[in-house]
Amino acid sequence: IKLFMKIPLYLFTLFFFWCCVSKNDRQAMTDISGMREVVFDDKNTINIDSVIANYRFVRLDSTDNFPIGELWQTLITDDHIILVDKLHSKSVFIFDKTGKNKAITHRQGRGPQEYISLFHVTLTPDRQKIAIVDDLGKKVVFFDLAGNFIESKKIPTTFLTLEYASADKAVGATYRENPAEAVSPGSKHTDNLILFMDRNFNPESSAIRNRYLAISSTKPTLKKFGNDIQINPYFCDTIYQATPDGQLTGKYHLNMTSINGACNLPPDITQESLEKMYKTNSFFYGDYADGKDFALFNISTPPREIIAPYLYSKTTGKTYRLTLPPRNNEDFFTKIFLNGSCACYENLFMAVIPAYRIILGSSPAWKERHPEVMDGLTENSNPVLVFYELREPGNNKNNY
Repeated sequence: IKLFMKIPLYLFTLFFFWCCVSKNDRQAMTDISGMREVVFDDKNTINIDSVIANYRFVRLDSTDNFPIGELWQTLITDDHIILVDKLHSKSVFIFDKTGKNKAITHRQGRGPQEYISLFHVTLTPDRQKIAIVDDLGKKVVFFDLAGNFIESKKIPTTFLTLEYASADKAVGATYRENPAEAVSPGSKHTDNLILFMDRNFNPESSAIRNRYLAISSTKPTLKKFGNDIQINPYFCDTIYQATPDGQLTGKYHLNMTSINGACNLPPDITQESLEKMYKTNSFFYGDYADGKDFALFNISTPPREIIAPYLYSKTTGKTYRLTLPPRNNEDFFTKIFLNGSCACYENLFMAVIPAYRIILGSSPAWKERHPEVMDGLTENSNPVLVFYELREPGNNKNNY
């Protein structure tokens, strides 16, 4: 499949806007002047050790009868760390920044103050309430940070992700895998995957039509970093920024020419063709974290679909493929978890290390070096968080 990577930039910019959005959406594309070009090149490598200025561990308190299993989401504020375990305990855990347990929200059920499914969690704009998207119950359930129920509101469809764009506006990413999931059959929003809504989740406008009907899953990525709502349609080399009034502007253009990246694929591509491409092409699936000075992009690389992390510096405009330090590096075990990180707050990037992996995977020397992690740690302990402070490559000052 021919990839569209050697068109002059000004023509290419127009082209990918045309590819990734539907006819009605194009009217909203009003500003691409601030879009950043992120160029991926596997020849421009740098050791992960050279971009970590500092790191610190956070041990999480025991959560008694609700041990944290697989973390689905992480939300970080000035005062709190909020962890979402969607699959195992089906709970939301609220800790302070030192890891002290402040509250657990576990209200699974069919009652008016409960959720059937814990599909996505976000914070209200004042950051004083959590909003749990109950996909099966078709509602959003609100709790304060102490775990007390506040209210619930109905939603018009199923949502993959839902975020607040302002105090009065919300944006949701839907998934259209069967006709029953449409907002309302025959409405102007039925075929689009992004809904712009008022504070009560009534649709006001929509964007991003599903272009790929012949493959199994084409769910768009919708993320919130700080106050920015960012959207990446499936197989699209553009990350958009959404405004509260429903405008989409270019945030990042991901130039994957040098790594044989597959993007902006034909609408009639089949699942069989796609499976073959996985073995020969690189793909971006929307896994990334956008910090204050850096962004970290995770790219799937052929032939075994191994994730390669790329660090983009907003100061220099350069992109680096991160490589691992030597295994004999005294803190190898600490640094490898920056690979694949998709959570950040300002300039801190966060990774989650399951307790059993620390016990079974770290060396005796590492355990002795980090008593703040090891004291009292068992395989049944809650995960350990590690926060990385990054620096510009070439600045060799370590603070650890």
